[in-house]
Amino acid sequence: MTQSYKFLQTSVVVFKVLAWLALAVQVITGLILVVTGGEPVFVAGVDVPARVVGLLNFVAAALYFFSFSLMSHLLRLWLDIRAHQTGGAA
Repeated sequence: MTQSYKFLQTSVVVFKVLAWLALAVQVITGLILVVTGGEPVFVAGVDVPARVVGLLNFVAAALYFFSFSLMSHLLRLWLDIRAHQTGGAA
């Protein structure tokens, strides 16, 4: 692949790392909030229990992981399509 696609190749790796990092951080944060509880969190005029916020962290972890992973796979797909069109190797 030519030098012009190095940024996209690097972006694939960055999005994979961000996906796993977001998953790990959100799950650890969610576990801490679910296990320890804590003070209610004031969200949009309502006091939400900290354990509910911890559970919502698990949902956010799944969404972030899916989003970053999808972006990584789409970039990889575009690079593969480009490589097959030009006859070059990725």
